[in-house]
Order: sequence, then structure tokens, then C-alpha cells
Amino acid sequence: MRRLDRYVLQDFLLYSLMGLALFVGIYIIVDVFEKIDTFVDNHAAAILLVRYYLWSTPVIVVQILPLAVLLGAILALGQLRRFNEVTAMQGAGISPLRIAVPLLACGLLLSGGIYGVGELLVPEAYQEQTQILKVEIKGQQPEEKVSRLNIRYLGQGGNFYMIEFLDGATATLRNVSVQRLGRDGIERRIDARSAQMCDGIWRFEDGFLRAFGDSTETSLRFRTYATSSLREKPADFTHQEESPFQMNMANLKRYAERVRASGGRDRKLLVDYHLRASFPLANLIMVLLGASLSLRIVRGSSVALGIGATFFVGFAYYACIRAGQALGYNGAIPPFLAAWIGNAVFAFLGALFFWKLSR
Repeated sequence: MRRLDRYVLQDFLLYSLMGLALFVGIYIIVDVFEKIDTFVDNHAAAILLVRYYLWSTPVIVVQILPLAVLLGAILALGQLRRFNEVTAMQGAGISPLRIAVPLLACGLLLSGGIYGVGELLVPEAYQEQTQILKVEIKGQQPEEKVSRLNIRYLGQGGNFYMIEFLDGATATLRNVSVQRLGRDGIERRIDARSAQMCDGIWRFEDGFLRAFGDSTETSLRFRTYATSSLREKPADFTHQEESPFQMNMANLKRYAERVRASGGRDRKLLVDYHLRASFPLANLIMVLLGASLSLRIVRGSSVALGIGATFFVGFAYYACIRAGQALGYNGAIPPFLAAWIGNAVFAFLGALFFWKLSR
């Protein structure tokens, strides 16, 4: 790496880390004020709050890092421009794009790293964060021990569960119906007074097994019916459905396939699936846009000016992402386009600014 590249990259990383610390701090302070009543009413110990926000950090960083690298690019190159170092580089035949190459390379690496964090760490961190808040701070029962009423659950292989009551203490389903859904409707149905899983096998007690064909129905009454074809476990019915943003791409894809196989609409899930791939690239795009803005428009290295420009551009980017997401949810545009339209627009703007700089 050339000495000049190291010099530019050093300032960029420093300002990006400062921006990340600033934005994460602001995020946590706002969140503390929102939850202060919960913490005080439940006499939450300081160590619990520390653990809660430590597990919150990966979730926050994934969302905030694009703003931090945008600020880093604006301030790092703004400082070079303020002291006429950019002019000296251009006088030596170095193009604006070449000046920004180390920043763009770092943005690309950060995008790959954030994608890995979002896939591997964020889902687990979100679950731990939720567990600490609900169980250890609020004193609620763990989800797997909570009894629930009127459960509707779409399982694997087109199996749809309707459960009147789930006894969380004994993991027993009461008044349960399991429908096997096919393209032409219900293929098979199990109705039972109760059901429990033992050694991976579901045992249904006192009910009926029905099979449906072309305008025909076969019914068989049973006292005990055991099957290993159902893949769901009792814990699956106790967990609240995850937010799609907190699933990794593999889980989102499987869930979308289950919804589609049951005849449901998977459009929203497909939008979120593609968004999980597109959003990490925001780090590279924000570096591209921040560098082009700093070299073309934003003068000086004023922190206040840099923060102001960061919030303006960041707000516009996130608004564009949300607009594309909403259009995808409504079916106005395809899911892939809905997820990538924000990146496409801002990448085009960054490339356009650099093209004008080189003229």
C-alpha cells in the first residue's frame, strides 16, 4: 500500500470510529430514555443493563455503520481539501477517484463484514437481548414455559396447526388440529384431544385421522396415533414469530417457501430477503457518496458541517430504502428491485459526482 493511501485511510478510519461511537451512543441514550420506566419499575441491576446493551450492540452497529463511514469519508477528505492537499495530489496527476480508492476498498471490506455479522451474530444477539429484557428484567416466564391460547402455526411441508391451548409446563397441546395443505386444498387432517412429543415422535390422543381425495373423505377414529412425519417441536409453538429483519437469509428463504407452499403470499418476505443482501452494501455506497460530496461540494473539515451532511444524506438514503420496501410490499415493483432501488439511486449519484470531478 502506498504511503499516500495509508495516510488517507488512517484519517478515514479514525473519523469513522468516532462517528460510530457517537451514533451508537446517541442510539443507546434514546433507547434508555424510552425504557427508563421499565428499568426503574423492575429494579433492574446495572449488570443486566450492561449485558442488555452489549447484546444490542451488533444490531445497532449493522444499522448505524453506513452513517459512520459516510461521516468518516466526508471529514477525512474534507480535511485534505481544507489544507489544499487534494489540489497538490491532483497537480501530481492523481485523479479524485484514485484518491478515494483506499476508502472504497475499506468500504467494500466493511460491507462483507457487516453481511457476515448480520447473518451469523445479529439473530442470536437479538434473541439474547429479548431474553434479558423479558425474563431477567421484567421477570416474565421464558417463552418455552409460557402457556398460550388459540395458536395458528404454519409448519414445514405444508402442515398447518390450530391449537386451542398449549400447556407450557408440560409441552402438551390441547384440542389440536393439524392440516396437511396441498395445491388443491386439504389433503389430510388430524384432530385430537391432546398431543405430546416423545423422542421425536408426536403422539396424538383420542381423535380422528381424515384423508381427502377428489370429492371423497376417509375418516378413521383412533385412541392413540403416533407419527414421525411432523417436524415441528413444542418449542416452535411457544416462540413468537421472528421479525423478518432479525432472521438470516436462509431462514427467510425457508419461511417464504413454507408460506408459498401453503398458498400464502410471500411478497413481503421476498422483499426482506433481498434487502438482507442489499443493505450491507450501503457501507460501500455511503463511502462512495461521502467521498464524492467531500471532494466536490462540502468544504473544510468542520465536524458540525460533516455531521449535518451525514444526517441529511443518511435520512435521504433510509427514506429511499423504506420507499422501495413499501412499493415492494404493495406489489408495485418486483421484490428484487424494491430491495436494491435505494442502493442503485445513491450509487448512481456517487458515480455521477466522481464523473463530473474528473471532467
